[in-house]
Amino acid sequence: MKYAAGISMFLNRIEIDPAAKAREIVEMDYRTADVFRRYGINYCCGVQWPLQQVCEIQEIKMKDLVTDLQTACHTVNIPSGTQFEKWSVDFLIDYIINIHHRYLERSLPELEGGLVHFLEEHGKRFPHFTVIYEEFRNLVAMFMPHLKQEEESIFPYLRQVAHAYDDKIDPFATLLVKTLRKPLNSFADQEHTMIGEKIRRFRELTNDYIAPSKACSSHRVILGKLKELDQDLLQHLYLENDILIPKVIRMEQELLQRIY
Repeated sequence: MKYAAGISMFLNRIEIDPAAKAREIVEMDYRTADVFRRYGINYCCGVQWPLQQVCEIQEIKMKDLVTDLQTACHTVNIPSGTQFEKWSVDFLIDYIINIHHRYLERSLPELEGGLVHFLEEHGKRFPHFTVIYEEFRNLVAMFMPHLKQEEESIFPYLRQVAHAYDDKIDPFATLLVKTLRKPLNSFADQEHTMIGEKIRRFRELTNDYIAPSKACSSHRVILGKLKELDQDLLQHLYLENDILIPKVIRMEQELLQRIY
């Protein structure tokens, strides 16, 4: 217990002032908005009360709210020197699925709901968000089937290639590449082009996710989540197109040479 307590001293924990208002905390870190939404606490327009008073009125335990807010703000960083290229194909695929695919499955519906709500409340003042919403819907319509295809077809094939590559004894293992081979290059290029264009549009329409000087909290939250999506997609693309796919293509080529 002492060891764990010592470690917690180094965690990036925000201090929550009971006298602060929800809007102030959301402006400090947009990720706290989801916590306030779960508790039914208004963090945007209208009258704002200190958190302690809100908790008393709504019969919320202040300690629980603070814990959830601090958890939402916790950031886990990947060291810049992480050598993804040395990860096994299996481990890299598991990482992409559990980190990036699960993030998208969770965050895309939440972000869509946030965009709809923002348009209902502020669409007249910021009509360009209608275009942002349309671009977002197009991204979801294209990308969600893509994730399913990866998990059901592409990734199993990549695992098979990697296992066959590692099995240097079984003479039949290499034949699967010839019989099951998939167009990995075109698959990666298609994904890169599709998502890259959407990222460019989001940046263009949001002025690189910079909020106007008098933007409300909801506006800042939406921009923060769009920027978070941008950053996740970039790393997602990097791991697949620059690391995973080229790695397996090299394995394919060597396996085909073994056959002949």
